[in-house]
Amino acid sequence: MSDQSITPTKPTHQRSERHQSGHIYERHGAFHVRYYTVEDGVRKQKSHRLCTKDRDTGHGSRSAKAVVLLCEDFMRTVNADTSATSALTVVEFCDNTYLPFITENNLKPSTLQGYQQIWTQHLKAHFGTTLLNNYRTPMMSNFLTSLAKTLRPRTLNHIKWFASAIFAHAVATGKCETNPIRDAKVLGKTMGDGVTEAYSLEEIENVISALVERVDCQLIMALAFFMGLRKGEIQGLQWGDVDADYIHVRRNFTKGKGGLHLTTPKTKKSVRSIPLIQPVKGLLLLWRAKNPDGEFVFASNLTTLAKVTIKPALEKAGLTWKGYHAGRRGLGTTLRVLTGNSNAGRDMLGHSTSQVTEQHYEAAMPEEVLKGMALLEAKALKQ
Repeated sequence: MSDQSITPTKPTHQRSERHQSGHIYERHGAFHVRYYTVEDGVRKQKSHRLCTKDRDTGHGSRSAKAVVLLCEDFMRTVNADTSATSALTVVEFCDNTYLPFITENNLKPSTLQGYQQIWTQHLKAHFGTTLLNNYRTPMMSNFLTSLAKTLRPRTLNHIKWFASAIFAHAVATGKCETNPIRDAKVLGKTMGDGVTEAYSLEEIENVISALVERVDCQLIMALAFFMGLRKGEIQGLQWGDVDADYIHVRRNFTKGKGGLHLTTPKTKKSVRSIPLIQPVKGLLLLWRAKNPDGEFVFASNLTTLAKVTIKPALEKAGLTWKGYHAGRRGLGTTLRVLTGNSNAGRDMLGHSTSQVTEQHYEAAMPEEVLKGMALLEAKALKQ
């Protein structure tokens, strides 16, 4: 027998998360019900066999009461599932589904900690009791606009990205059909990007001189500037990573739940070998003589060391503590001046592209400063 559709008692194109009556039709001597569901983020049409067509049992036509009751019984189970989905709040989905998902996805502890901070500090209270399927793009636009008064663009982008990731996962798992965060934006002016501090070559030399009583601290600052190592890479450095000509970056310490965690470097490009230069070579020899034992070059926690030893020593000498990363930024700027491009900085710092080096690790310099540095370099070559 041919497929005979019937006119449903309710509209035929309802969304899967709303109440459905189903569509009874006859095919191959039986009655079936057609309905919709969402699987893996895709809206799909499905059917379910209700019964064999049989007038003796009361199932002689698609409008027979016995057939309609079978359809209603089955559709109650479908609507129960979709009602549970439609009643799911953003907070419930993130806490119970998305955060456990990314936790199990082998992300670095520091990355997970960053996501958790964005969630608890900004997004959880904002979403409140809002249902996944009730959240709309203007809600996020208004929220980002309110935050733009006190937060800088980069932080706003992180907040928006994480919110979008929550909804993208909800779409992918069939809990909602669209991602309302994707088109949200700040409606108005934003704060300017903050000025990132960087040490110049002269400043880092003064810093190292001020730490003359602590060879380990001198070496740490030299590694940050002359080698461009991240704080976690310095903390994870082992003596086996150092040879006569290179420092080989193979591991990294990141801050996460419960303290420091030993992991791989930040990116594949961050696994690199950096040529050793003076004064790093000399400081390595001095520190090795004072610290002949141990697997790691530095046993002390670098965060504590900065707070207790380095910062007070610099303040006593009238110098500014700009942080470990300021050495890394300073190297990017210095190499740009010496080479005229960002390629050396890209490879030394372990960036995937030169654009990252240019945008975040090279201080903007007036044209006259660049001319002066070029003249100084030329004069030095003549000596």
